[in-house]
Amino acid sequence: MRRHRSLYRRVYLHGVVLLVALMVALSVVFTILGRDPEARVQPGRLVDHVAGMLQAVPPEAMAPLVSRVAEELAVDLAVYTADGRRLAAAGERPPGALTTEDASRMIHSDTGRREGHRSASRRLDDSRYVRLRLRVVESDMALRGLFALGVIALVLAAVSIPFARAIARPLEHLSAVARRLGAGDLQARARLDRRDEIGELARTFDETAERLGRLLEGQRELLANASHELRTPLARMRVSLALAGEAPPDDVPRHLAAIEGDMDELERLVADLLTSSRLDAGGALALQRAPADPAALVDQALARFARLYPDRAVDRRVTATPDVNVEAGLIGRVLDNVLDNAAKYSEADRPITVVLEPATEGVRVTVSDQGIGFAVEDHARVFAPFFRSDRSRARDTGGAGLGLSLSKQIVDAHGGRITADSKPGEGTAISIWLPV
Repeated sequence: MRRHRSLYRRVYLHGVVLLVALMVALSVVFTILGRDPEARVQPGRLVDHVAGMLQAVPPEAMAPLVSRVAEELAVDLAVYTADGRRLAAAGERPPGALTTEDASRMIHSDTGRREGHRSASRRLDDSRYVRLRLRVVESDMALRGLFALGVIALVLAAVSIPFARAIARPLEHLSAVARRLGAGDLQARARLDRRDEIGELARTFDETAERLGRLLEGQRELLANASHELRTPLARMRVSLALAGEAPPDDVPRHLAAIEGDMDELERLVADLLTSSRLDAGGALALQRAPADPAALVDQALARFARLYPDRAVDRRVTATPDVNVEAGLIGRVLDNVLDNAAKYSEADRPITVVLEPATEGVRVTVSDQGIGFAVEDHARVFAPFFRSDRSRARDTGGAGLGLSLSKQIVDAHGGRITADSKPGEGTAISIWLPV
């Protein structure tokens, strides 16, 4: 299993790298700027030179010599005794005395003392020492500050280039793929093999593009099937009209009845397409819900079924259930579609069973027949638009093939589910589950 790398973690680590680079850059800049720009020497070397000049000078001549040296070297200078008493000082801000311990340690060690990059001290003899500090010129400080900022900006910019490129390149690739998809190339895919948030975005984009491609393909198929289904009754109506115009008066009513039946089929098909379109556009928001008794919905559907199929036997098994919050007309349509399919795909002498019972957090209606069923390979397509298990698409065994597809849309919009269980030659059971 590959370890997931978070873009957040990469950004955080990049910030840490920038801080480290900043510290290194500052160290280099301070090292460079710590040197005296005029004498080109370290303050330790300069204080050794001054100590050599002042070492043999008597106390009474110390002050004028210290002033002259400080002026010539443009430094702040002071001479102290071992106990911290100042003998002479010169400059803008003469350095203060060392602590007694530091002074004693330096005098007895016979070495100088470096104090940062601008100050240093050196013994003169066993009782005196000199302290020197380089002056800071404001113009020099401004130039050095600008130089330091420039160096730091260059370092940060250089360190940020790989990180910026690592983020910009995949985003540019995603933008190019999105433009291809928007231009109509439904095969455009990002296919970025990354394990961070950009990779997750690319995978989500590819999944969305895949679903969009399937959706558009389904819409094209739906349009083709709808055109075919609308053309068939229109052609039959044209033939019936032609026959009615040439038929004897006694045969005209029969042709007009056929035309009326085709018009009813067209009306049902258009109504189903409009309902499907409404649910596609609004989903659950398109519903006009109200509390309804499931038993009453089943009884109303059975009453309509009895009017259409007066000779069909129905085994009604209804258990008391709580009300459901649904659009009653649409749920009634689902029951009508399922019952109509059960009647068309089973023999007239075999009863249809309707069971209403409570289910987990809802109610379930199951309509079972003892008809022809459908093949195992058709299970995945039984709720597809315009699908009929009868490949001949004959009108005496089925309608347009929108019934179960529309039923699934309605049930899904209500937050429920619909399933089909069928065996060839044994029958089909359609179960509808609705949440309370």
